[in-house]
This record gives sequence, C-alpha cells and structure tokens, in this order.
Amino acid sequence: MARSTQFPSTTTVSHAAHLILAMHEEHRADFERLTGMSRLTFEQRDWKERQRIATMRLDLYENSLDLAEQMLSQCLGDSLRDPQVWRLIKSRFRSAIRGRYDRDLAETYFNSTTRKILQTVGINRDVEFFSQRTPNPKKNPSRRIFRTYHVNGPTEKVIADILRQFGFEARFRDLEADATLVSQEINLRVWPIMHYRGGFEIDMIKAPFFRNKVAYLVGRIRADGHLLPLILPLYNSLDGIYVDTALLDEVDASIVFSFAFSYFHVQVKWHHELIEFLRSILPSKPLSDLYFSLGYTKHGKTEFYRMLHSFVHESREKFVIAPGKEGAVMIGFTLPDLGYVFKIIKDRPCFLRSEETTSKRTTREEIVRQYEFVCHRDRVGRLVDTQEFENLRFKRKRFSADLLHEFATAASGAVSIEREYVVIHHLYLQRKVTPLPIYLMEEQDAESIRRVVIDFGYFLKDLASIGIFPSDLFNIWNYGVTRRGRVVLFDYDDVCPLEQVNFRHKPPPKNELEELEDDSDRIAAMPNDFFLDETERYSGIPFPLKGIFRRIHGDLYTADFWKEMKRRVRRGELADITPYDRRKKFENRLLTV
Repeated sequence: MARSTQFPSTTTVSHAAHLILAMHEEHRADFERLTGMSRLTFEQRDWKERQRIATMRLDLYENSLDLAEQMLSQCLGDSLRDPQVWRLIKSRFRSAIRGRYDRDLAETYFNSTTRKILQTVGINRDVEFFSQRTPNPKKNPSRRIFRTYHVNGPTEKVIADILRQFGFEARFRDLEADATLVSQEINLRVWPIMHYRGGFEIDMIKAPFFRNKVAYLVGRIRADGHLLPLILPLYNSLDGIYVDTALLDEVDASIVFSFAFSYFHVQVKWHHELIEFLRSILPSKPLSDLYFSLGYTKHGKTEFYRMLHSFVHESREKFVIAPGKEGAVMIGFTLPDLGYVFKIIKDRPCFLRSEETTSKRTTREEIVRQYEFVCHRDRVGRLVDTQEFENLRFKRKRFSADLLHEFATAASGAVSIEREYVVIHHLYLQRKVTPLPIYLMEEQDAESIRRVVIDFGYFLKDLASIGIFPSDLFNIWNYGVTRRGRVVLFDYDDVCPLEQVNFRHKPPPKNELEELEDDSDRIAAMPNDFFLDETERYSGIPFPLKGIFRRIHGDLYTADFWKEMKRRVRRGELADITPYDRRKKFENRLLTV
C-alpha cells in the first residue's frame, strides 16, 4: 500500500503507540475485575451471576479491539491502514513496553490490533512482534504465587490450616472432617515414597480456581524428589462449603484442566509464575492449552502459532486430510504428528470422497453462528475448545495433493491457492480426539469400552444440562474420545438450543390404512420435532453394546427426561458437572471396600 499523502507527525505516532498500550492495560484491568468477581458468586451461590460474568469476560477482548480501532481511526485518520506508519508505531510501542512484566501479553494485544486493522496475511514482521521464543521476565522472589506448608506432624492439621487460609466468607460444613479425609488420601499416596523417612512439603497457589459451581484449590506435594499434583474441588452447598475429593495424580489433574472445559477464573497477577507452576504438575500439557484454560485465549493462540511455526519447519510434515468420516460442511485436516485438527467451512454442504449426498443447506454464516453459540455456553468438559484463526499462510508444498484438491473443489471461499503459497482466510482449531466409531472398533480392552459407552450417556446428559442438543444425535461420527477416555462433541454445525426442540412420541396408526402408510406420510412433523421412538434403534451405539448403555441411561429414551431438562434450562439452573471419576468423590470412596 502506498504511503498516505498526509503522513502523521512524530507526536501522533507516539500517541497511537501509547493509546494501544493504554487499551491493553484497560483490558487487563477489566479482565482481572471480572475474574475477581467469581469469588463472591461462589461464596453467595449466585450461579446466574457466575454465568453472566463468564460471558462478559469471553467477549471482553474483541470489544476492546473494536474500541481500539475506533480510537486509532480518530488518531491516525487516513493513515490508519498505512504499513509505513505501523512500522513506526511498532518501534514506539516496543520502547514503551521495554522492561514490563507483561510484555508478552502487550505484544499479543498489539498484534491483534494490527491484524484487525491491516488484515495481515501470514506474518508481517515489520508491523508484528514475532519470536520463536516466549519472552519470560527474570524470576523475582517477591512474585511468589504459592504458599509452602511443611508437613512434619499430623497431615490433617496442615490441611485444616490450608483450608482456613483461603478465607472464604461462606462457612465450611465440617472443615475438620474434610481435612481428615484429604490427609488420609495424601498419606496413602506419600507412604510408598517416604515410609518413615521424615516430612514433606505442600505448595498451594494462593488464589482459588473458579469454574462452573466449583472452587478448585490447586497445589503440589514435594516428597523425597517426587512431585505430585494436589487439587481439592470445593462445593458450596446450602449446608456450607465442603471438599468433594482429593486429586493426586497427573491424569486427574489433566482432566480438570482439559481442553473440553470452560476457562478458569483465577486472580493471580504474575501469570508467568502461574503457568510455570501449572507446567510442573501438568508436564504433558502444551503451553498454549494452559493459557487457554486460564482465559488468555489470544495469547494462547500466539503460543500455539509459535509452536506450529516451529513444527512445520522442523518436522517437514505435510498437512493431510484428517482421518475419519468426511463431514458435509467442513474439511478437516491435520499434521500427522501434531495433536490438533484444523477445520474450514466448505463453500456448500457436499461430499467429495463418496457418492453420498446430503440434504443440508447450511450456509457459512449459519455455521459461524453455531460455533459462536457453543463458545458462549459452559462447555462442561464435553465440548472441544475451538479457536479461530484468520489469514494464515503456508507454503503450498506443505499440503498433500488430495487436500489441495479438496480446497480447490469445495472451499475456494475459505482458501486461496497461489503459485507458492496457500492462504487460509478462516479456520477453526481443535485438539485431536478419536472419533467414537473408530474408538469402539479399535479399542481392545473391554473395561475401557464399558467406561466409554457409559460415559456416552453422561455426555448426552451433560450437554442437555447446559441447553445443548445435537440434532444429528444418531451420527456418532460427531463425537470423539479423548486420551483420558471422556466422550466429547467436536462438530458443532448440528447443535441447537435444547429449549427449541419438541420431544415427541409417534402417534399410533388410527386404522388399518394408516398402518400400511410410511411414517413420513401419516405424521406431520415440524423442523424442531424429535421422535424418541427412534432413539434406541438409531442411537449409533453398536447393538451388542446397547444393553450396557440402557442399564445406566434408559431415561434418555423417555420424553420425561428431556422435558425436565428443558424446564431446568429455562429456569436458568447451572448444572453440577464432575470433571473427574465420580467414584473418587469422598462420599463414594467411603462406600468402597
């Protein structure tokens, strides 16, 4: 783009840089303010307010960028989209953030602003900050985000002290009893490590992690060179706060921080120290996923792109069509050794790899709305986190011929194929999961299959509890299994609000003539009607496994269940979701032998 005829003054350029920094600081202040409000909603059991705050925080970043663009337009005038000007603004901005603790977040905010205004394709290092290394400030003892407790005597006394020091306004139902239960689990886990060789230490992050109706106390145990996670989920019932269980292994910690849950609200000023602590107990979690889990979604995308950029150049792998059944409205593709899937919207619903046809008439705009709808619902561990990216550019040689063919044939609106490059104008990013039909065919352990089949029922109930109904219920290709064995939904184009669905049973034939007619001829069905008569027959679960499913989840075949869930959703009830094995609840542990 040519330089504007009226080039802005040095003062104007400096003002623009400081304006962006001020908007970043204002966004961070609003983010922290909303995050801090979650504590009060937990203490007062105000779950509707909790939902409202979560939604407001989700929209905060984009609203801030919109305002920043308006203010920069007034500041820069005709120079707003002049890259020459933005080179100077970047230089001034770099000077302004030098030495700041949150320099990485500030750079991400600056990049988001330039990409929104300039519609940058690929990476423009002249006007964007980009580095293969995450900038980390030097460690400072004053930034310690956790307290350390030395356990040299009865563990329950230390745990009771930990619970008291969080200072909740609401009372505990029975703090001493909870401390005893937690200490018993800790002693059991530490015993094989320590025996009688002395004490150990517990580090607890000073701020609780709030999500849904739960406050999680997150820490770690350091015993004789071993490090164990320690996560205590706290619920606030009418009788008071109680500890639901003690989670002490990486698998449980990983599920609590899963990509299928909504973001935590945790008020910690020093985000680098928080991420470092979490990485110590979740070493297999990608850095970007940890940022996502805390609500730093834009910076999570920055960290993901750093990783992707390195992976593409170092692995030399090609993007290929993702395994599984072809979707009618999206093309899914991946890098074989990367744990993510990329999805782009087709120009129109169709199938390219088979003679199959589709009756779908969904438009791009409708699909985008579906994904936005899901984004603003509590994901309750059942909806794969989805991040949007725009205007990514890769070398054409990085794509397989089959994938390029699908792009050219069915996705010309989302992808531009140039001589040397492929530009992806819009895509969705998700973590990889195993499609449910593939899992049921390939898994060899019978108990693992049993758990997943039963979890499929809990999956449908969890979705219903947040007012989401997968209208293509019988297509289990839309459902996946995580590496921790949880069933999740990864395809959102067929979801709809539960409140809009009419659950019906087919009326019986009135006479012999109607008995001979096809159901579609004799029954007048509206677009939102769903006939439960067909649920068991077409549920997608292989017939030999349906008995196990029905024994636990037979209520899913009844209209009473779905109508009750609709009533709860309309009343605005917030569901109780357990992000760990229900058998680990203290009330259930006491019943096991």
